[in-house]
Amino acid sequence: MSRCYACFKEYDGRFEVCPFCGTVRQSEPKEPIYLRPGTVLISRYELGVAVGAGGFGVIYTAWDRKLETVVAVKEFFASRLMTRAVGEKQVIVNRKSQAEFDYRKARFLAEARNMAKFGAHRSIPNVFEFFEDNGTAYIVMELLHGQSLQEFLQQQHTVDEDFAVLVANEVGHALSSLHEKGIIHRDVAPDNIYIASENELRIKLLDLGAAKLTDSTDQVIDIILKPGYSPTEQYDNTKSIGPWTDIYALGATLYRMLTGEKPDESTNRRIADTVVSPHELNPAVGENLSNAVMKAMAVERHMRFRTVAEFLKAVNGQRRVLTLEKERKLRRRRRFTGILAGCLAAVIAAVSVWQVYSLSKAEQMLADAEISVWFSLAEGVSEGAAYSEQAAIESMIADFTDKHANVTVNVRAIPAAEYAAELASAAKSGTLPTLFESTPLSDSLLEDAVDVTPILQSDQAKRCLFLEAYDTYYTDRKRMPLAIEVPLAYVITEGATAIRYDGDTFASPLDFGAEVAADARYRALLNANFGDVTAYADRSTFLDAEANTSAVLLSSTMAMNEIKNELAGYQKRYVYFAADEIVCQFTYEWSLGGGSNAEQRAAERLLSWMLGHPYQNTLMISKCNDGQIPLNADSFQEKIGQMQYRPIGELYTNFVFE
Repeated sequence: MSRCYACFKEYDGRFEVCPFCGTVRQSEPKEPIYLRPGTVLISRYELGVAVGAGGFGVIYTAWDRKLETVVAVKEFFASRLMTRAVGEKQVIVNRKSQAEFDYRKARFLAEARNMAKFGAHRSIPNVFEFFEDNGTAYIVMELLHGQSLQEFLQQQHTVDEDFAVLVANEVGHALSSLHEKGIIHRDVAPDNIYIASENELRIKLLDLGAAKLTDSTDQVIDIILKPGYSPTEQYDNTKSIGPWTDIYALGATLYRMLTGEKPDESTNRRIADTVVSPHELNPAVGENLSNAVMKAMAVERHMRFRTVAEFLKAVNGQRRVLTLEKERKLRRRRRFTGILAGCLAAVIAAVSVWQVYSLSKAEQMLADAEISVWFSLAEGVSEGAAYSEQAAIESMIADFTDKHANVTVNVRAIPAAEYAAELASAAKSGTLPTLFESTPLSDSLLEDAVDVTPILQSDQAKRCLFLEAYDTYYTDRKRMPLAIEVPLAYVITEGATAIRYDGDTFASPLDFGAEVAADARYRALLNANFGDVTAYADRSTFLDAEANTSAVLLSSTMAMNEIKNELAGYQKRYVYFAADEIVCQFTYEWSLGGGSNAEQRAAERLLSWMLGHPYQNTLMISKCNDGQIPLNADSFQEKIGQMQYRPIGELYTNFVFE
């Protein structure tokens, strides 16, 4: 019996033609360097004919003797580095090319490992095995029947919107899975997208050979280019590759499907962008989809979608997208607002003498009053730290009473474990303190608290950033925040697992090129900014002082003091998240408990003082969690304790409070 090396069915060896598929028996390869049909690898895979070849590989069909099924076998074969004698299996490597051959083969096997991680993904080909033989390497994977998207587009020119969106979704989901594992494809294009049509229509993303691993230790990053589909950062031999790179390529692929035209090369677009939107070329394309494609293909990477998931929401009509021109105008307006705020600050400084005079006059008008101030001492901090917080508040109050000798302030510091119960008892008896910290309290305990509108109208509040979002966040106006918390990354920069990162900001966790851990205590904040972070390493892998494996921890500024203490022996950086929208939260809240008119006025004055620049700094540096970011704009011009808040001052127009 003989086996047909086209359909792999067995037939009577006396025949020269396969009775099942009509293929003439083949014993010689199509090219001299290809392996002969019938060659057996590792006593298991019986090769058929070569069905494809590229710069770094030859693909054969093969019969798996163990599972008795047809598979595809990809052989690592870079013709400029190696050759093979006719009829021989062993490859011959050019001696001068040995180092590059070893590197390329290692990359080939890395591709196999990457693909093997995603065997269950419907849009990534399944890898069954990979091994070395004949002096080179092989990948065994599922055999696909169909054609590449490029071949399909050569026949169809354009496709309808529904099919284009289907392809974008399937490829996008594959890319999202890769990105979650720190893998950037770098070669998304129609020739690497396969339309498999056996039994059911499936879209497959091929060729992870160009993929960049964010945890790679390679000193050289190959430049992989596909004109029309590669963004500008891919033309530079730098580490600026990230999810935004694949988003550009997927957007360009979608553009080709919808318009029938390949986009102009990104380097040309950087000089003069003449690419016309899909809707203009093909009015049948919806405007929102057209805008989404153009945003994904923005020359400036910061203008693109932050994640593939965001892009797919826009592609599927779940998110409205502005034209790039309108979005750029909106960003310029934001920058202008920032400049205007700076000008207003200068004006405020120019009239500061008048404000001081007005404040002094107002201070003299406070009536005699005795008020009470309660606050919670945080759990799990040292006695010294607790005292520091208490001392800071008492020092501030002493300064206040120096200027208001007719006001008496009784201060009470209550352990956090007892604080809510003490406030509940006071509320029940109608004896709420005149001014009290309300951060840890439920809304039900604040039913008798009074409106803080006078504080919002004070001169000190006018010097605070972020309070334009106050009414959205506090509809009942019974809490006054003194600080915010924002997401950031703690990066170890010295030690066995350290990484080199010099920037003050990052656009994606993938920017760090290292294993990233996530602080589960702030999961809601992190999920809102980075998507689901459960796939990241546990916080303990970062804090293990003996052998930490994660050099980066996504967390909140609230954990700053704790990280500083737990990693006291490490050099580290605080790196802020930079994006179009940054979700953050107000924190360190205080409320007014009422009382007589004189008592209320005195408590209002004291709380407004707590929003002032000197007291904001004093309180924030002494708080046990010193990563609470002060609201006062003046605090962003100098270093407070261990922190320089200027990057936050530059990012604050992008903050969204939830």
